Amino acid sequence: MDQYVRARKDKFDRGCQGEIFRELVGTLDQAYRTIIDRHNPDTPQIFGRLLLICHKSMLAAATLIAQSQPDDSVGITRRAVEAAKVALAVKLNDDNAQQWVSFQERHDRWIRRQQNEKPGPFHPQYKDLKGDPVVEELDRFLGSLSDAYVHFTPEYYSSLDWEEHRKPDGDGAIFLNYFHRDAREVERHFNMLAAVHGVILKAFDRCFDGGISSDPEMFATVNEFWKSAKRVNDGYQRRYGIAPEPSLG
Repeated sequence: MDQYVRARKDKFDRGCQGEIFRELVGTLDQAYRTIIDRHNPDTPQIFGRLLLICHKSMLAAATLIAQSQPDDSVGITRRAVEAAKVALAVKLNDDNAQQWVSFQERHDRWIRRQQNEKPGPFHPQYKDLKGDPVVEELDRFLGSLSDAYVHFTPEYYSSLDWEEHRKPDGDGAIFLNYFHRDAREVERHFNMLAAVHGVILKAFDRCFDGGISSDPEMFATVNEFWKSAKRVNDGYQRRYGIAPEPSLG
């Protein structure tokens, strides 16, 4: 345990000093903080609360990526996508707030669990979301993040950093590196984090009636983040010859 904790701290200290972390996460953090400080206080409180959740999620996920545990960051990022989708759903139709809460359905599920019964699946049925381009972008991330990293799928299993050592006599050992050694994989997750939160910021601009894009200071910080994201993603593409992440232009 002590060895793991020391390794985690060492990876974190080095990762946070990296150029990608300082530039990309730094500008994204600044964009969030500017929006939090300057958004219209007359907007419904729920949007401010959900924005804070997304900012917290971004910081938590970014630190996990920086300490070379990118796969553990994705569940946090997926939850932020869900929060942004709830915010936009409520903006598009007030009735969606009650759909999200769905007290009776959730209460019934807990009762069934306490009775050692398996509750059926429950998905809030939001109104007026079909065809909305930002909702569709959020949904694409929900699906891809779930399949590749959040659930225990073959895709997640194959993304881990495995080592197999074989001896001439046939004996050997299998190792799982708890901290990813592939710099490309770590960089890819930083790019994915930027792409996801770029769409999340689009969702909140809608929730704030275009207040982010119309406010010069908020717009400037978001634009600086986009410039940083594009520089980082272009560098990744040049180094590894891989197509850029979606939504980065």
